[in-house]
Amino acid sequence: MALAACSGGGGGSNVPPTSRPAPQPAPTPTPPDATSHLGTSRFTTHQPKVLEQIGAHHAYARGLTGRGVRIGIDDSIVDYTQSAEFGSRVKLKDSEGARLGYLRSDGDRFFSDVSSCRLDPTCDIWEGDSQGDREAVNNWVRRIVREDGWPLRDDSVFVLDRYYGNDALGRLFRWQEVPTPYGPDGSHGTTVASVAAGETLGVAPGAFIIPVARNLTDDQGAQGLAESTLRSAIALLPSTDRRDLDVQLARFYREDYAKFDIINRSYGIDLFDPTVVSREINSELRWYSRYLPRTLDAVLQADTPNADKTILVYAAGNEGRRWSGLGADLPFYIPELRGHSLSVAATDPATGVIAGYSNRCGPLPSDWNAARHGPHYCITAPGTVRGLVPDRNRPGRGDVQDGIRGTSFAAPMVSGALALMMEHFRGTRGNTDLVKRMLDTANRRGRYADLATYGAGHLDLEAALSPVGSLNTGQAARRLSRTTLHTPTAFGTVVRRAAHIELAAFDDQDFPFWVSLSSRISTSAIERSPIPAFETPLTVATGLDTLGQYWMGLEPVDSLWRARGQQWIAGFGPSSVSLSYRPRGRDWGYGLNFDEGGYLGSHTSGAFGSDLLSGMAWVSRTFEHEMGKGWKVMTTGTLAFSAPRYEKNAIFEASPSVLSALAIRIGTESTGLMVEQPLRAETGTGTFRVENGRIENGRRLYDQYRIRLRPEAREVRMTLRHEHEVAGGLIAIETGATMNVNHTPGEYDSRFGLAFRRVW
Repeated sequence: MALAACSGGGGGSNVPPTSRPAPQPAPTPTPPDATSHLGTSRFTTHQPKVLEQIGAHHAYARGLTGRGVRIGIDDSIVDYTQSAEFGSRVKLKDSEGARLGYLRSDGDRFFSDVSSCRLDPTCDIWEGDSQGDREAVNNWVRRIVREDGWPLRDDSVFVLDRYYGNDALGRLFRWQEVPTPYGPDGSHGTTVASVAAGETLGVAPGAFIIPVARNLTDDQGAQGLAESTLRSAIALLPSTDRRDLDVQLARFYREDYAKFDIINRSYGIDLFDPTVVSREINSELRWYSRYLPRTLDAVLQADTPNADKTILVYAAGNEGRRWSGLGADLPFYIPELRGHSLSVAATDPATGVIAGYSNRCGPLPSDWNAARHGPHYCITAPGTVRGLVPDRNRPGRGDVQDGIRGTSFAAPMVSGALALMMEHFRGTRGNTDLVKRMLDTANRRGRYADLATYGAGHLDLEAALSPVGSLNTGQAARRLSRTTLHTPTAFGTVVRRAAHIELAAFDDQDFPFWVSLSSRISTSAIERSPIPAFETPLTVATGLDTLGQYWMGLEPVDSLWRARGQQWIAGFGPSSVSLSYRPRGRDWGYGLNFDEGGYLGSHTSGAFGSDLLSGMAWVSRTFEHEMGKGWKVMTTGTLAFSAPRYEKNAIFEASPSVLSALAIRIGTESTGLMVEQPLRAETGTGTFRVENGRIENGRRLYDQYRIRLRPEAREVRMTLRHEHEVAGGLIAIETGATMNVNHTPGEYDSRFGLAFRRVW
């Protein structure tokens, strides 16, 4: 559209600068908290009193740099040879969206700059044949810069593409100017790029920079004449040819937009009369609707899904008017641009209030939908910065100038902030969602509540990157703070096997925040007192201490000691009951357990569910062997089958498992050595179904992860125990060690215990 192709009303102006060589990046370790970033050179030297105001330190504390996000700098040419500030992050291919030359549609006119160049020995004209290859112009510009350096002034190097003929349409595309990044106007794009994504000066130092060279200095009359010629030719085309052209142009615009995540346009037109603006825009839209309707939809991205729309960031302008200039204020007039086109007004970093030179955000149209697009299409950010300015006397080297000011430099603050948000939310939210979140979370406290001046408010990255309201997760949308999974000791350390899994939780705006799933998991370890328990010395454990039961006999007894030989016993826990048959000697044992609130001593809450039921059946076999002189060997093996039932839609589910336990005791009535393997899962699979942060058609998407329930190691307890009658009672001394505690590899503990009991 012509409106998108016009310049004028420059985006920024310079105060008298203080020049110094561009600083080299100084890597600093990432501190654990945001405030520590405020003492780094990025905040104290490179961009003082600016990045702090937008909350950039909160992004850097999260490790964000805008890595991988593509920012188009639609401006005067970016000096991509400034490797100290831009590194290798500048994309230079047409296939990547780069445009390194200015199209000069007036090149064949007699009084054009190209015509004057033919008579000037200090001016160069290159010729070539692109064969229709769109990559050719960029390659020519790069070769010229590589061999001869950047032109030192405007209108001094041109390229003629012989592929285009000398007919009326061909003459519009034959000539390109090799731009210069030097001078107050030519350096504009480089400065804007350094603020958006410079290594030391930029908001998003990891983002890609894509130069889209635009001639912001020459008289726009020639461009207007070329456009008029082109429109006349299009209007005279047969309807079939015009329809084919419309399809091709629409495809070009869609493919071109797809090469960018954000396009920064720090320029505009100082036109403010609503009547005039509305008339011009409506005339433009009517022409496109009549002759190139598909192209119009593509330019406005009306036929692009909201999630995929490229974000356009405009500078509001520097005329001190009560609303943004033309370009930035297009969402006021064109509903199709709402949600992905932003205007940025500038504040003074010294005071935080709107800068005197800055245009204001202005009123909203009567049909503005705040619930869909946020409080306003305009936002404010600091407009006085330090920026990189190329030095013609030191090619490839630049100076950093202080006090560069203008809405031109507030706009790349917003572009860089959007890049940080894109990285933070990992591409799980569409671009229009990100724009709305930036607007919704802007600071509107105090003076920033003035909608007509500050629009949505002042850019606030801390709020944009932090949860809005509470976090919830799981299909039942349970609070993250209440979501915990305590896994049975028999599974070992599930935390290790789930260490690679992340759980997405959503805030009140349905934006995701990720936590390590391991942070919500713990093992329900069995508490074992070091004080020896008084039991029959020849009793060998069946491994069922995992159930956490209080056992009692079901047969009448006439003495405490005879109770130790009970065969039928019942077990009771907080939410469970067991019934067990235990043999008095070598024989089979068996039992059942039902738990209405847990599983093998574990429990769940929140998104893991609160309705956990489980059952278990087991069988055991005891063997005895008399060795003589009071010595005996007893061995008990237990095999169990367990089956849990988790709450519907819980984010974890364990399959039924086969479990085992083993105990061996060798010794006499009073002294013995016990070696045990507590209850341990030998089979089974655990399935985590966790949200990944994405939403499709209003539904949250999930990933499934499976882990084995069998532990990585086998717990082995060794206990040496001695009992002896003394002082009318019984004393027990016990010492022991455990390898792979709770079936966790490498875990070890030891214990020593003493107990005395007297019965009266």
